[in-house]
Amino acid sequence: MTRWLFSSVVLGLLSPLMMTNSLTVSAETQPIAYNMAQPCNDCLHLVPSGTTNQQKNPIYFLRVYHQGQLLYSFETVAGRHFTQNRNRHQAGTEAPLPDGNYRISSHSVPGTLAEVGGRFLPVYPQFSTGRSALGIHFDPSYNKGNGEDGTAGCIGLSSRQHFATLLNFVETHKPQLLIVDIQ
Repeated sequence: MTRWLFSSVVLGLLSPLMMTNSLTVSAETQPIAYNMAQPCNDCLHLVPSGTTNQQKNPIYFLRVYHQGQLLYSFETVAGRHFTQNRNRHQAGTEAPLPDGNYRISSHSVPGTLAEVGGRFLPVYPQFSTGRSALGIHFDPSYNKGNGEDGTAGCIGLSSRQHFATLLNFVETHKPQLLIVDIQ
């Protein structure tokens, strides 16, 4: 597939599209290469940022596309810094979710753990893997020095407000596809 490269200049031009109701989401400032022949019509796309947070966890951008246009780019984590190189297809490793396509649930469910932040948006791998119970949620310990920063493999958004914006988008527009492209 063709590799696309979005520079900070291009994303700077798109920054007005990344604001809604006075909510500013993460501005991507570094060039990112990823495997997507063209932006998807209505989907979510997880890509590496090339940076880490203060707790040494890699930062990923969760890009939200609607009608082929980038609407949001949320700062997220997946796994923890010490789980990044573990087997992403093996249950119990707490590694980030494996690369591939996932079907997105059309609605969230209550979170069962405090570190899920109250609500959980399930995603379902469209490929064979030993992983299950994967999803997207708010990480209440994001960038805090409490030893809980990061996730057990899910995509953890950096703020409750960003997660609420994402849930509103999912419930309104019902995107079906999450593309994970982080390895």
